[in-house]
Amino acid sequence: MASAPASQLSPKRTVASHVPFADLCSTLERIQKCKSRPEKTKYFKDFLDSWRKFHSALHQKEKDVTDSFYPAMRLILPQLERERMAYGIKETMLAKLYIELLNLPKDGKDAVKLLNYRTPTGSRGDAGDFAMIAYFVLKPRSPKRGRLTVEQVNELLDAIANNNAAKNKGLVKKSLLQLITQSTALEQKWLIRMIIKDLKLGVSQQTIFSIFHPDAAELHNVTTDLEKVCRQLHDPSVSLSDVSIMLFSAFKPMLAAIADVQQIEKQMNNQVFYIETKLDGERMQMHKDGDVYKYFSRNGFDYTQQFGASPLDGSLTPFIHNVFKNDIQNCILDGEMMAYNPETQTFMQKGNKFDIKRMVEDSDLQTCFCVFDVLMINDQKLGHESLSKRYKILNNVFTPVTGRIHVVHKKSARTRKEVIDALNEAIDNREEGIMIKDPMSTYKPDKRGEGWLKIKPEYVNGLMDELDLLIVGGYWGKGSRGGMMSHFLCAIAETPAPNEKPTAFHSICRVGSGYTMKELYDLGLKLAKHWKPYNRKDPPCNILCGTEKPEMYIEPCNSVIVQIKAAEIVDSDMYKTDCTLRFPRIEKIREDKEWYECMTLDMLEHLRSRAEGKLASKHLYIDEYDEPQEKKRRTVPKVKKVIGIAEQFKAPDLSNVNKVSSVFEDVEFCVMTGTGRYSKSELESKIAECGGSVVQNPGPDTYCVIVGAENVRVKNIIASNKYDVVKAEWLLQCFQSKMLVPWQPAFMIHMSPDTKEHFAREYDCYGDSYTADTDVAQLKEVFSRVKDNKRMPLDLIAELEERYSWNSCQLCIFRGNTIYVDYYATINKPSTKIHGTRLSVRALELRFYGAKVVPLLEEGVSHVVIGEDHSRVKEVKALRRMFGKKFKIVSELWVTVSIKEGAPKNENQFLI
Repeated sequence: MASAPASQLSPKRTVASHVPFADLCSTLERIQKCKSRPEKTKYFKDFLDSWRKFHSALHQKEKDVTDSFYPAMRLILPQLERERMAYGIKETMLAKLYIELLNLPKDGKDAVKLLNYRTPTGSRGDAGDFAMIAYFVLKPRSPKRGRLTVEQVNELLDAIANNNAAKNKGLVKKSLLQLITQSTALEQKWLIRMIIKDLKLGVSQQTIFSIFHPDAAELHNVTTDLEKVCRQLHDPSVSLSDVSIMLFSAFKPMLAAIADVQQIEKQMNNQVFYIETKLDGERMQMHKDGDVYKYFSRNGFDYTQQFGASPLDGSLTPFIHNVFKNDIQNCILDGEMMAYNPETQTFMQKGNKFDIKRMVEDSDLQTCFCVFDVLMINDQKLGHESLSKRYKILNNVFTPVTGRIHVVHKKSARTRKEVIDALNEAIDNREEGIMIKDPMSTYKPDKRGEGWLKIKPEYVNGLMDELDLLIVGGYWGKGSRGGMMSHFLCAIAETPAPNEKPTAFHSICRVGSGYTMKELYDLGLKLAKHWKPYNRKDPPCNILCGTEKPEMYIEPCNSVIVQIKAAEIVDSDMYKTDCTLRFPRIEKIREDKEWYECMTLDMLEHLRSRAEGKLASKHLYIDEYDEPQEKKRRTVPKVKKVIGIAEQFKAPDLSNVNKVSSVFEDVEFCVMTGTGRYSKSELESKIAECGGSVVQNPGPDTYCVIVGAENVRVKNIIASNKYDVVKAEWLLQCFQSKMLVPWQPAFMIHMSPDTKEHFAREYDCYGDSYTADTDVAQLKEVFSRVKDNKRMPLDLIAELEERYSWNSCQLCIFRGNTIYVDYYATINKPSTKIHGTRLSVRALELRFYGAKVVPLLEEGVSHVVIGEDHSRVKEVKALRRMFGKKFKIVSELWVTVSIKEGAPKNENQFLI
């Protein structure tokens, strides 16, 4: 590891100030380019060892060197630093900044490449990979040698994040310009990937942690603090003896694996287990110490400001502070944050398009914390206690209050029939599903399936209504899907006259998951010649869209029907049908149906009216315990067989196989079953030819389990939750490309907890891919699934602008607000003419800074601004009670202070 020139050293005595950023980038380049996992880990370990040796030498020379590997680690795992490294920058914004900073002609070849990075333009195969396209654009324009250290890069990236938070676009550009002018094209390629938070290294976060320190992953699971992990475990010889959940420190919660209903008794060790309702809210942990509260989400984000840091503020804390027993000083509770409707006395589901983390003070709904676990009481940590003991303790922590804080009810059971009954009841109640928990399980942060299982109707074949939709639009993919359509806009037909074919189609959803890569390739080949660019100004008359528009479209007569499975139909103004599907995924391509045989508007209306849009409407019947009487069959006595080793379980003789490549060098596989084209033994022979080894039963060194067709043995492997179970198609792609192809979700039949964590970075809890394009259309789709259906489109636009820094201009600080200025109270009052004039000025200022100012107090108003004259406040509050959407009544100071500080202030300080 080379040292940076002395002139570049920071006055701080840290290793990061001595290590050139170029060294880190060349290491990342080597890791990405090599194919085998052992090589990748070796390059990272060499860099880490060099860092540690340099640290040791520097520490001996300069005694106050106390830093750690954190400056490098946060650049290698940027996805773990989402809050600290929130740049508000995506590919399209970066493209525009590069065009501006490099003074590229806007219609020039390079500018077009950057802006249309997902469109296939050449033979290099870089479509969808913005960093690679930017690299070739920057190569002739960048310095040949970089001048920045790892520490300086961190400082500049921190400056970008801080200025983005402060909405100071000018300083963001200034910091980016410093990075660009002092970095080579290769360094900028990796900088882009760090900013986008997707390094594409082909090595998991778990692997990086395990190389750094054996206890690193465990410590990160319970702290979610990467800096703490790097500092406390800097010395690899020091083991972490007391990794535990700590008060006011976010930890990753324990998770549930998908249960196999038929094997549920075996999965629960044929013992008594608990059944709970699976709540459809936001996973949240509450930390309490006296009057101090903190709330953390599943991903470690702090939502204390929303729910209340003390009994005096927030949407929850003031209502639950007095329910805790007198002897409870501090505690940590794990549960689900729900929205409760006091009128109907029911919980709202996520599909109702509200966001529990942003519920306003005057909402008709109220925040309710449904607690199902306790991890600490009065400094006593309970993670190592059994669930049954923790549940008994939980019942003595607080007194439940309906609609504010509940203890999730657990029902004891021990048979499959009881599970089926509970699932059918959840379907009838239109709930998300059920949880199955082992009473003897201990709490293991960030572990999935260690005694906790979940069953949702969509996990069970035959319980969901499936929809036959027509593909009418497409979106270019990126990464491994670059150069092809990876997401599709689907539609249903206007109900035609009898014996007529439909002539118009209404968009209903966008879908980009469920298919295998082979299915995507085949579909791409079939439709490739029919795609046409979608012109927003002159759209096709037979394809009717909402605000969600495709990049390309296809004439219905040239398209295909896809069978879609989804959880439910929910309201949405993004699509022409005024609704969309929650968690849609492609089940199969309906080759047996013609384009005009897709679902119609009448069929959709029937589904929406039944079960309030829930698509799980059928009951589950399994074996003699729960099958309808008329379907029972007489059991035929089984013929006894001679016990021996079945042919498929015998180890193959690979002694005569000639090695032709080293693709799978030092990689161990377990092939369970073959495909229609290749038998199990043929796959094993091909693995041996590529230098890999084969075992008949997976063990600790097994890379993955290969499956062509699922059987009972495969299901048992999945139930163990120890191994990655991968489709044989992945292996065939490796053979074809002669390289170790990175895993994609489409390849995975089952993922181990570690791999699941890795893929969690790629797909969020709403089923959307993080690797998909993040343009306006993609963001609108995501927001359409999670936002309150009462909110106006302007609200959605405002939130998008805020989240992605499109509103960084101060002239947009009130964008998205509909405001009524109550200067009419001054009419016919001569003594308040000056006051009335001042409120008129406020109205002009609000318009100037992006607000919609309306002349009448009507439905849809978000704020009412009041001056010094409060004579009409009582009348305004009376009117508010009649409105569906509650507005906030604020003093005019809210306007003046917000303008002065260049950002909208929290209204709670100015409420009247």
